Amino acid sequence: MDISKKRTAIWIVIAALWLIVITLGTLDHFVIGMVLSVPLIALHFVLGTAKRGKISVKFLIYPILIWSMTNIVAFILCGYFADKFKGVLPTFTVLGLDPSFAPVMILYWIGGMLTLSLGFYVCRDEWLSEKDWAEFCKEAKRIKDNSDMTEDKVIVIDEAELLKEYEKAQKLKEAK
Repeated sequence: MDISKKRTAIWIVIAALWLIVITLGTLDHFVIGMVLSVPLIALHFVLGTAKRGKISVKFLIYPILIWSMTNIVAFILCGYFADKFKGVLPTFTVLGLDPSFAPVMILYWIGGMLTLSLGFYVCRDEWLSEKDWAEFCKEAKRIKDNSDMTEDKVIVIDEAELLKEYEKAQKLKEAK
C-alpha cells in the first residue's frame, strides 16, 4: 500500500490524536484516551516501517493490526473491570493481579510485546530486507566518502535527503 501521498495527512491525524488523548486524560476519560492512543501508536508504526513510501499489506495486518486489536481489547476490559469494582475490593485476582489490571498486563504488555516481536521477526523482509539494508549501508558509505568529514565527526543523515539521493541513483541505474 502506497502511503507516500498520505504522509502529511497521517501526521495531522497523529497530532490531532495527541491533543485528543491529552484532553481526555485531563478530563478523567482515561479509557477512551487509552483506546485512542492505540491508533496513534499504530500510525507511528506505519510511518516507521514504510519503505520508500510503501507498506506491505501483510505487515499492516500482522503485526500492526493484530497488535492494535489486542491493545484495544485490553483497555476496554480494563475500563469494564475498573467500573465494575469501583470502590469495592474484588474477591478474586487474575494471575495475582487486580481484575482491572490483568487485561493490561496480559494483552497489552505480554500479548502486545509478543505480537510485535514475533511479527517483526516473521515479517522482517517486509520492513527491512537484507537487500534494503545493504543498499542503505552502501548509500551511507557513499555519502560519507563524498563528504569532507573526518572520522571524529558524527554522520547525520536526513531521511528525506537520503531518499532523494537513492531515487536519483535508481534513475541513473535505469537510464544505463
